[in-house]
Amino acid sequence: CCSVPQVLKSCTEFIERHGIVDGIYRLSGIASNIQKLRHEFDSEQIPDLTKDIYIQDIHCVGSLCKLYFRELPNPLLTYQLYEKFS
Repeated sequence: CCSVPQVLKSCTEFIERHGIVDGIYRLSGIASNIQKLRHEFDSEQIPDLTKDIYIQDIHCVGSLCKLYFRELPNPLLTYQLYEKFS
């Protein structure tokens, strides 16, 4: 079947280990940290999420996951299935 993109795998594993805080997906991270993290993943490298910058702004990791899903060319819950979901 399909493999999970590295950005999602790394971010969700990190959140499971370090991000059990209130509002992890509700609160946004600092925009510059999100962009820095995104750039690191876009550069074909797996960033070290245990750097202080990401530990201190744990919400930027959750925000990057949300950004990934928002920017998908087709929604995760497809248009054809929308009626069933709603």
